[in-house]
Amino acid sequence: MQKFTYLPPKIKDSTRLIDVIDEHGNVKCKFRRTYKNFITRIVTYLCNFDWYVQFDVYSNDNELVYKCKKLTKWIGKPEYRVINCKTNEVFNVIYKSWHVVVPELLITNDSAEYLVKKELMDWARLYYQGREVARWKMKTTEWFKTYIEIEEECPIQEPEFFIGLFQAIFYVGD
Repeated sequence: MQKFTYLPPKIKDSTRLIDVIDEHGNVKCKFRRTYKNFITRIVTYLCNFDWYVQFDVYSNDNELVYKCKKLTKWIGKPEYRVINCKTNEVFNVIYKSWHVVVPELLITNDSAEYLVKKELMDWARLYYQGREVARWKMKTTEWFKTYIEIEEECPIQEPEFFIGLFQAIFYVGD
């Protein structure tokens, strides 16, 4: 099992680069929130309205590996898209249940389907073929320290995928 931790920025609009640490204390990757342009950033800050959300996740070589974008609609549920910048593989994320305390999300791409279930004040768990293969948790009692665990059976072994996805969905939210 792979284990990672990081301390997200205390202000969710921040664009500061955040280090992700593995279980041996090494920096595995980095991420930051990005904006389309300066106007989008100002509107987000002034209105506290996250119409546009994007997280970019980088390797230690500062190469963009994954990006996760929120796709906001005028009516209906927001959707998210996670893009592997190396392979151009796209994962679409939609809510199975919305406007509930513990949402469920469906993640699909050309070859697989995953389900995310979030428990109140507990782990967000990723399921593949009915088995839990990864999890994400932010602990408020530890100044929002965030934990990611990826099982060996998980088809997606890159922590960059989970960082972009879960930061966009559960840190910023809809």
